[in-house]
Amino acid sequence: MSSPAQLSGHSAEASARYRADGLWNNRLLADGVERAGRLRPEAVAVADNERRLTYAQLAAAIAAGVTTLADRGVRPGDGVVLISGNTRHGVIAYHALLRVGATAVVLDRRCGAADLHVALDAAGGRPRVLVPVGETDRLAEPLTGAAAVITLESFDAVGSPGAERPDTAAWAEPDRDRAGVVLFTSGTTSRPKGVVHSLNTLTAGADNLALSAGADASAVVFLVSPLTSITGLMQTHLAADRHATLVLEDRFEPERTLRRMNACGATLLGGAPVIAERLLRAAGAARPDSGDAGGSEARIGLRTLALGGSMLPRPLLELATGTFGIEIARVYGSSEAPIFSGSLPGDDRDRRLADDGALLPGSEVRIGSRHHPREGLLRGPNLFLGYLDPADNEVAFEDGWYRTGDQLELHDGRLTVVGRLKEVVNRNGLKISLTEIEAALAGLPGVEEFAAFALPDSVTGERLAVAVRAADGASVTLQQVLDHLRAQGTATRKLPEQVVRWDAPLPRTASGKIARPRLVMDTPGHDSDLATRLLGPS
Repeated sequence: MSSPAQLSGHSAEASARYRADGLWNNRLLADGVERAGRLRPEAVAVADNERRLTYAQLAAAIAAGVTTLADRGVRPGDGVVLISGNTRHGVIAYHALLRVGATAVVLDRRCGAADLHVALDAAGGRPRVLVPVGETDRLAEPLTGAAAVITLESFDAVGSPGAERPDTAAWAEPDRDRAGVVLFTSGTTSRPKGVVHSLNTLTAGADNLALSAGADASAVVFLVSPLTSITGLMQTHLAADRHATLVLEDRFEPERTLRRMNACGATLLGGAPVIAERLLRAAGAARPDSGDAGGSEARIGLRTLALGGSMLPRPLLELATGTFGIEIARVYGSSEAPIFSGSLPGDDRDRRLADDGALLPGSEVRIGSRHHPREGLLRGPNLFLGYLDPADNEVAFEDGWYRTGDQLELHDGRLTVVGRLKEVVNRNGLKISLTEIEAALAGLPGVEEFAAFALPDSVTGERLAVAVRAADGASVTLQQVLDHLRAQGTATRKLPEQVVRWDAPLPRTASGKIARPRLVMDTPGHDSDLATRLLGPS
């Protein structure tokens, strides 16, 4: 692994300021699970689709996990690959790796062989790999490059509640500035980039999430996003640091997941808006006034939805806030800068829906880079240390500021994300914002999901296309899309030329963002409508 000095995106002056302001080194690992195990041993710490563990049990399981890692030769500074789904075993193993002082190189259980090869290279040498037993055959080829393969299921609670093995290995608090975790960017580019965080940067991001969502020890955090994504790591740290409950959902099915959320008393859901959208639709369809016989399930007990990226369609916002009384917390961030801005507890509903929140403690924004006058540049205690590849860092930073690639606006300390710099279609020299088109598509009848994207065109250079996934029994045509956009006031010169119909969920990254390159690649295999002027001679 590269040293923090080689990676750090933080100047010595900024680092000293974060420490002085209590934003770094503001807690120990032992202040989390271990302290909760003493103060509230019977409180539920983590629950997956099979079992729940109290804080006493989780603390004991982590202690045993530290011993398991030490017995397998893991030492401070070692890179270890962790492959996990949303299971208690993954949570235990992750916490154990942090306490050993290893650098956890994390992958979702649905990763491919190529992803694992990248992770092995990032970990360095012949690293140890923690992997679910059910994935070992599928990943057998790249696993031959590991020094040891440890099944994730070996990390679990031991003995009776609160019991601890007498031979549990002792551990020392790790250096909170060093490279603690490596995760990978979404994969929408041809080469994933290794994003390096320290315990301090991750804790700062989790603190920001807790502030924006109003989360404390009473919170029941419901995690649907991958545990090994930045969203998953933020919620894992939040739960441990606040002594809250983390509920893991490894198999998302809207109706069943909604029932489980209500049964466990979930209070906070964060992540991709598409997950919240599908849950709200399921809850709305089950209301007594909808004519659904399952009206008894017509509730959703969440207190807060923490949403980043695109906003929910207005009817679903009304359903969430008006019918179910859910508070919307807007947040802005990325794998590199998690939870940089967010709604504040005192914000009223209109304020929460108007922008992407206030700058959170220590966050700084500068508008305008050498590449674009409206590109947002960031500095703050939650900013990552840097990318593993020095070449990536050369283009990612400008004078010590991180280049977001987003067009940002800042007014009175509050942030508004205008859109991605490259999320445009260049049609005959006219640049059309994809986010603008998607905002106008909100509320399109009969559609479950939609996304705008650019397709190569031999005449115009690029053409604007819209991918749609229709609701059951519905059919969506190009003409319907054009009529809807015109009704929203969209200029004729900005209308799409093609509608591509998907019969399955649109491709998304691990963090829930639309994977536009996949839309481009997969379009030839889908039914579509193409504007007459582009069809050419018959």
